[in-house]
Amino acid sequence: MKKSKVIVFVILFCINLLFIQIFTFPISIQEIFQIYTFLFSLSLSVDLVKLKFSKHKKITPSYFLGINFLRIILCVIFLFPVISTHNESNNIYVFTFLFVYFINLFSDIFFSAKTPRK
Repeated sequence: MKKSKVIVFVILFCINLLFIQIFTFPISIQEIFQIYTFLFSLSLSVDLVKLKFSKHKKITPSYFLGINFLRIILCVIFLFPVISTHNESNNIYVFTFLFVYFINLFSDIFFSAKTPRK
């Protein structure tokens, strides 16, 4: 994992904590930390799997599509206990998760597009 991804996670975490303090959202710091820990570990493991697959000569886009599909399934499993309770206060948790997830995806695409290919 590149330093830029770690920096993005740290900056997002700080911004998220700032928003929680300013707007007094009903979400705890522990819940935010759980979200970031899950997404960081997921991002790290996906990067390791992509690195391992990229060393093979015959690699098809279906490998990367499968990796991204697995990432989505794992995120749904992570959010399922929160989504299944149908509580109004859990919406902030889901919105926070989605915000961090999509910013992470955007930064992943942005940094991979800037990286020169061999």
